[in-house]
Amino acid sequence: MKIKVLLLFLIVILKSNAQDYPFNLPDNIEATINLNTESQESFNNLLLGTNIHHFSTDEEKDFVRLFNPLSVRFPHGLWANWYDWRRDVSRLFGEEQFEYKQGANGTPRMKEVDFLANLYIFDNNNIKVGIDGLTTLNTERKSNTGKGFSMMWTFNMSADGTDFSNGSPESVARYQDLINRGFEVKDVEMGNENFYPGQRSSIIPNAEDYIARAKSMSAALKELNPNIRVSIPLLRRDSWANPNWNIDLTVDQSYFDAVTIHTYVGSDPDDASNSDEAYSTALTARKHLLASVIDYPRKVTNKPIWLTEWGVKSGGPNAVSALGAVDCFLMMSENQDIFERANWFSTNGKLNSMLVWEEYIDGQGNTKERIKYPLEKTLFGSAYEITRSILENSTLIGSDIEAPNLVEGVKAVSARVVWKDGKATILALNLTDKDVVFNVSVDGGIFTDTYIHKAMAFLAVDEERALPYNDSPLSLIKEGTGQIILPKLSINTIALSGVNFTEALPSNNFNIETISETCTGKNNGKIIINTLRTKNYRIQIAGVDYSFTKDITIENLSSGNYDFCITVDGEDFEQCFSLEIESGNSISGKIAQNKDKATIAIESGEGPYTIIKNGDLLMTTYQKYLEINVAHGDVIDVKAKTDCQGKLSKRINMLENILAYPNPSKGVFDMYIPNDFKEVTLQMFNVYGQLISNQVHAVNGGKVHIDISNKPSGIYFVKVGIENQATVKIMKQ
Repeated sequence: MKIKVLLLFLIVILKSNAQDYPFNLPDNIEATINLNTESQESFNNLLLGTNIHHFSTDEEKDFVRLFNPLSVRFPHGLWANWYDWRRDVSRLFGEEQFEYKQGANGTPRMKEVDFLANLYIFDNNNIKVGIDGLTTLNTERKSNTGKGFSMMWTFNMSADGTDFSNGSPESVARYQDLINRGFEVKDVEMGNENFYPGQRSSIIPNAEDYIARAKSMSAALKELNPNIRVSIPLLRRDSWANPNWNIDLTVDQSYFDAVTIHTYVGSDPDDASNSDEAYSTALTARKHLLASVIDYPRKVTNKPIWLTEWGVKSGGPNAVSALGAVDCFLMMSENQDIFERANWFSTNGKLNSMLVWEEYIDGQGNTKERIKYPLEKTLFGSAYEITRSILENSTLIGSDIEAPNLVEGVKAVSARVVWKDGKATILALNLTDKDVVFNVSVDGGIFTDTYIHKAMAFLAVDEERALPYNDSPLSLIKEGTGQIILPKLSINTIALSGVNFTEALPSNNFNIETISETCTGKNNGKIIINTLRTKNYRIQIAGVDYSFTKDITIENLSSGNYDFCITVDGEDFEQCFSLEIESGNSISGKIAQNKDKATIAIESGEGPYTIIKNGDLLMTTYQKYLEINVAHGDVIDVKAKTDCQGKLSKRINMLENILAYPNPSKGVFDMYIPNDFKEVTLQMFNVYGQLISNQVHAVNGGKVHIDISNKPSGIYFVKVGIENQATVKIMKQ
């Protein structure tokens, strides 16, 4: 009897596990991929971006170096809306609660700032976000590779205050600070998810306030750098709070260059009630992710999509979640005309982490979580590692897949083919619970050559797997010839031999930058060449031959025009360029005084410009026209990027333009003195240079009264101030 019960129990378990896979498919499945080697497209590495956390401690920096992110978003998440760049801390801007207009009819409602208690914790404990550590890492990377991180910056839309016509001074200052730190500032998100009222503030409570600030910020940043690109956050689903947000923000499309979208398939970190963690959701993630763009932002604008937060999770970092994530990467590679940037959330945060976290007991007996050391990677980490190893720096080969559908728009087998490191490799997903025969056709012919097939395969849809960080997640399936079989629920790489492919360099393969001489005659100009494709390149500049494979910096160049051509060893390729290294020039311009302001107008000289007042650094800026507060006696110096360009200098003299009235007179004069002065020394001389008066006079109402009625008629000279900062000629009739 016990044996019968046990057998029945096992049968129930087996049936239950068999039902875990959510789709009904034929018993025998076959898929075919057809390669077209004439169709080529460079893969956009920025689609492999991530949100990476923590830059402060040595341990945190070591992980950033190990992971080597393709792009860095800073700061990220809702905390970016409260980021105080001067302190490197997230804090409250504005009031704790505010009124906003809800719905299409603008119903007044009150809203408290989201996660207010956390903001006070960050503020009161001065918890740093990590810009100093990121600066160190970026400087190190530039030193090692010649180029810093590809950055995605998120700017605080409340930091500039409620005066939307003020030129966004805090955003301008933050831009200047980032430039001074050595970062590239090319792409800026104007806020994070501000369509949620709790991620706005009392400073920008409504859509019209956001738009006003965004237009001001965009104009201010583009004045500093016309090539900078800015994005606005749009909804990827319906909104109760702001149903017209997408329409309102895109009525005028002149002030933004791209659209930021955040899409989470399955588990929704913003609203658990919107979560759909069915296994079928993860396996069809590509459809959900694409629909979130096509059905929402693409309805109001065709500008590029920056998917700066996304994730796939149905139940955890399990098999279906990993498969769905990789399929989304493949989908984006198929739609590079839509998706320009993407950042998985996250690398080493708790949400959709690529690393394993563990619980521990702190010194006060509280249970907390931390990243586990030695490092282990989740299936998200393993799936990303495989995907990046194939797609990064690759050329996509055109292909199509013949396979059954899981649902409309999602095939049971998904794949892309790339050319990289001199060979064709297929990244293929088997989204079914059955082994699949996988046929390969190259330019109409059946592939029969040798191949190396590796895979990460799963036994169940909910399988989770942690691996030591440096261990490969792939296992060898087959090396040789013959039939290719994709294991069920698997991520596969198939390296093909014998594929004839001539890789055409993309039109934008060469990014060439010139750096002018710092000063005339220094002969320290540079030509910097970065390429998308690794080849054996040759070039001749100024009679000197150079060879390189990826990037090169040619230094110690004099000013002048340079004509050169780049060739590739063993290929019939030549592309020519004509560039100019500009001569270094000295700083020139003017510092003009107007009451208590000094206007600085720079005409020439290379920035950034250093503004110094009385020996103290006031600011570093790329602005060529600015106004600063001054007082009598201040010394203002303006320096260019290098000392050899010289400087502009002016001592502020509030007395240099004073007047006497009436002039001439019978002997009574009023001299108009700036209000900053309470008293002033006046020395009076006759035309023979004889001192006839030396007195300290009180300044009343901005003027000094002089009476020389008892002096002979004639011309007198009044020197103002102990240091004789001004001389006024008066005439007694």
